[in-house]
Amino acid sequence: MTAQLERGGGVAVWRQIAQILATEIGERRYGEGLPDDRLPSETDLAVRFGVNRHTVRRAILGLAEQGLVNVEHGRGTFVQAAAIGYVIGRRTRFTENLSQNNLKTAQQIVSAHKLKAEGSVAKALGLRVGAPVYRLELTRRSLDPQGIELPLAYSENWFPATRFPDFPDVFAQHESISAALAVFGVKDYTRRESRIGARMPDADIARHLGINRQQPVLSVESTDVDEAGNPIKYGIAYFPADRMQLVVQGGTQ
Repeated sequence: MTAQLERGGGVAVWRQIAQILATEIGERRYGEGLPDDRLPSETDLAVRFGVNRHTVRRAILGLAEQGLVNVEHGRGTFVQAAAIGYVIGRRTRFTENLSQNNLKTAQQIVSAHKLKAEGSVAKALGLRVGAPVYRLELTRRSLDPQGIELPLAYSENWFPATRFPDFPDVFAQHESISAALAVFGVKDYTRRESRIGARMPDADIARHLGINRQQPVLSVESTDVDEAGNPIKYGIAYFPADRMQLVVQGGTQ
């Protein structure tokens, strides 16, 4: 049945459509608020409202501007789930963080290389420029009850190669940074510093997070140290700003 729209009444048709859909989203007509709640296709909405697809597209853009939906090119338009809280404190652990949100996650190694430390990496790890380091690129995705994956984070991580020989292989065996470090005798470590920022993503970051380049990301640049205060990891993590909320606890520096 075609929805009743008031034409010529002073309110643009696309705005009326956006208002109707916003109300329906608020009433949870598109599922239970999970990340895979998909709106009907533009074609179906155009038929429903008796308008062209351009009008529907403008309405969806309006919903996106309100933060109600997320448009994923090639997949569709999804109802935006509430942002997930990610705690940044003296002991920041990704898996523990997300477990507190009752989320199941999957981690994947994008790449692992042995490199010579450049200036910023060497400084953060207390190494000389050119010292060997391992660079690991990782992605983290949530798994909903239907098995659909939603990208939550992409990170670049550097470790001193002399102290942690063959670290990528050890990490691959344990699938956990904390567990891999424990193999080398680092039973505990803390966050020395976290620098939080926001930016527009480059093509690689956008691809790993499953977003377009017009969607902002949050970034956390951090250095972790062992119990003796020696740097063991330097990293930069990127989060979709519409999916993750950074929560800073007391005790951070």
